[in-house]
Amino acid sequence: MKLVAIVRAVTRPDEAAQAVADAAGLTLAEARMRLAPEPPALLARLEPAKANLLVVALRKAGLAALAVDARCPTDKDRTVAHSFAIDDAGITFTPRFGDSMVFEWTNVMAILRGVRASRSEVKRTEKSKSFSVGTAVMTGGLRMTRTSTKTVRSSEEAIEQVIFVYARGGRAATLAETQLDFSRLGTGMQPSSTGNMVELARRLRQKAKSAFYDERLMRLGRRPLPFVVGGESRSQTPTMATTHTDTSGSLDTLAEVMRQGLTEALLP
Repeated sequence: MKLVAIVRAVTRPDEAAQAVADAAGLTLAEARMRLAPEPPALLARLEPAKANLLVVALRKAGLAALAVDARCPTDKDRTVAHSFAIDDAGITFTPRFGDSMVFEWTNVMAILRGVRASRSEVKRTEKSKSFSVGTAVMTGGLRMTRTSTKTVRSSEEAIEQVIFVYARGGRAATLAETQLDFSRLGTGMQPSSTGNMVELARRLRQKAKSAFYDERLMRLGRRPLPFVVGGESRSQTPTMATTHTDTSGSLDTLAEVMRQGLTEALLP
């Protein structure tokens, strides 16, 4: 399967919506809804041949459209750094296990900064008993308590900053906030991991002057995406319902859309 996406904002929304509606067989209202999110945004999930035809039609209409594999690269396909070393020539990424990888600054194509979110929402049904004068009177003292039921909701969210670094030729590395040793920042090391990610991004931009840099995924990486499988799971018992949402897949997909947009000269 392929995911069809746009990587730049449309300049003429009404014409763009009509083009998407005509090419994808949607109503005009549906087309407007799919174009509403800030790009990069997904428009459809289709068989490869149909996806390619849709991309051709949308590009003829002036939209910066492309198609990517529904199974996008993840951290399993990138080098996930545990430590790093920056010098004038380039950056070295060292994972916990395996060989280090070196990117020369002149070979860095893109630096994408984003976040991924993991959320758990729990809805629990609780029953309690309390003394009830009314119940006692109505039952002649046979029952002295009343049972009441209430629903209690709770939620937890964990946010992780990441930086994806892409080199020309297809190599890629992940710098993840919770997995990095920041000691190589030296005197620039900050008291928080969030501050360290900001400082690391600043140094990468300073060194890789010709690389495309973007922070849109700091906003967009936190939202689940349509057409991306595996972002939500649910479990239920007689007294509790749990919903778990993970936007890692959404972030990976948007990053791949942007990477491919660069290689196809649709960005910046």
